[in-house]
Amino acid sequence: MKIRIISALFIGYVLMGGHTFLYAQKTTTKGLKKGANVSLNITDKKKTPPRTYFNLGLFSNYTCLNGAGINVISSLQHYNAYGMQVAGFANITGLKSTGLQIAGITNVTGRRACGAIFSGLMNVSGHSTYGLAVSGLGNVSGGDIKGMGVSGLINLGGRDTRGLMIAGLGNISGKVQGGLSVGGLMNVAGKSSRGVQVTSLLNVAAETNDGWQLAGLGNVSVSNKGLQTAFINYSVENNGLQLGVSNVNIKGRKGFQVGIVNISADSCAHQIGCINLKPQTKVQMIVAGGNANKGSLSVRFKNKHTYTQIGTGAYYLGTDRDFSLSAFYRAGVYFRLTPKLDISADIGYCHIESLDNKNSYGYPARLYALEPRMNLEYSITRRFGIFASGGYGWTRTYKGNHAFENKGIFEVGMILF
Repeated sequence: MKIRIISALFIGYVLMGGHTFLYAQKTTTKGLKKGANVSLNITDKKKTPPRTYFNLGLFSNYTCLNGAGINVISSLQHYNAYGMQVAGFANITGLKSTGLQIAGITNVTGRRACGAIFSGLMNVSGHSTYGLAVSGLGNVSGGDIKGMGVSGLINLGGRDTRGLMIAGLGNISGKVQGGLSVGGLMNVAGKSSRGVQVTSLLNVAAETNDGWQLAGLGNVSVSNKGLQTAFINYSVENNGLQLGVSNVNIKGRKGFQVGIVNISADSCAHQIGCINLKPQTKVQMIVAGGNANKGSLSVRFKNKHTYTQIGTGAYYLGTDRDFSLSAFYRAGVYFRLTPKLDISADIGYCHIESLDNKNSYGYPARLYALEPRMNLEYSITRRFGIFASGGYGWTRTYKGNHAFENKGIFEVGMILF
């Protein structure tokens, strides 16, 4: 995406008396056409093109600036501007501007803007912007933005953005985004992100993330070779680290995932989380009962040597007590003794809601339990098995962390699928 034509739009057209326009060809020797000029100028007409060293007026239209130009309404240079331009509404330069530009509404440069640029609404350059660009609405460049860009809405680079970019809405680069980009809602790199992307909503690298993507909601990349940190991290290929509540990659690449739910198409991916899903992960339903839970229903995610299990049940408070509710999570390892017999060990955390037992029998409203267990599991068929478990449970109150009940636990049940 290259912007070769930058027009002064309606404001420039009106202020210059309808005679202002920018030639499209980069190699042209022509600049902006001559228009109305209500200003005092100190100009050397012997130079080719003529050079203006000082300009003061209402609005001006001249060839080149090599010094200072101050205008109440607008300042327009046909070719280059070196020095300081100050205008109440707009500064317009046909080719290059170097130095300081300050405008109430907009600064427009046909090719390259270099230096410190300040505007109330918009800074626009046809090819590149180097240095400091600050605007109320946006900084837009057809090529690169290098340095520091600060805008209330957007920083947009047709090719690359490198340095520090801060925008209320987002930062967008057509190819490479390097340095630090801070966007209120999003950061987008059309090719690769090689620095740090920080936003509240979404970071996108259309090809490769080689740096750090940090977002409140999500990070997206085709290939992640760096670090993704967000609520949801997604990459087609992950060869780096995904750190979030949910991490997903859909092609086989050896990487790391740390989160609550990790999903990878790579059987060799390294996953640390509550639920880890790989191509070989076996998802099973378990129906069980014992002296810890009268009855329970859970789902187990079984990998090559490890498993995690999440479920719910009716916690046992006695045969004569009202119904209570529990939710539990377990993580463990297993070893295959024979093709049909497995031995495993796990540790579980159980949250307990006593419900009506609080009022009827004076039980605490909420309890928790830690339960290490040993298990023997026998597969009758490929999709059906039975198991028996034994262990110990420490049940305590949340408030004050007082001991409620310590006991040995046992459980038997069925394994489906």
